[in-house]
Amino acid sequence: MSVYELAQNYYPRLWDKARLEALVAAGRLTENEYQKITGETQKED
Repeated sequence: MSVYELAQNYYPRLWDKARLEALVAAGRLTENEYQKITGETQKED
């Protein structure tokens, strides 16, 4: 399973936005994938 698939399955039940943001920062998840999973149009800093 890819990180994207895991994030889809685990957010928000097991993984919160901070976990997804850490994956984006680590380069394991793209900003676009983050937005698709969370439903946000733009990540807030």
